[in-house]
Amino acid sequence: MKIPGFTAEASLYKMGTHYQADRHAINSPIPMIIPAIPNCQNCDYILEQCEIHGWRPRAVCNACLFGNCYNEPPMPDPFPDPFGRPPRF
Repeated sequence: MKIPGFTAEASLYKMGTHYQADRHAINSPIPMIIPAIPNCQNCDYILEQCEIHGWRPRAVCNACLFGNCYNEPPMPDPFPDPFGRPPRF
């Protein structure tokens, strides 16, 4: 499998009849899981981490910086009015 800038084979090395993960693939410089589209509520924390880690990963840092983050939709009303609004006369 080849994607520009990444090859799966580069993160593994052959050891006898099986593959083993390379230490560089396991010890990443950022020891956390980073969502592709960050939640807007977490942007303050994400921007602090971006500053610490040299504004990487750029896609997540830019998403929070420019407001392209994800806002969760509001919770639906658990007890909606079954009759709706009364008509206006």
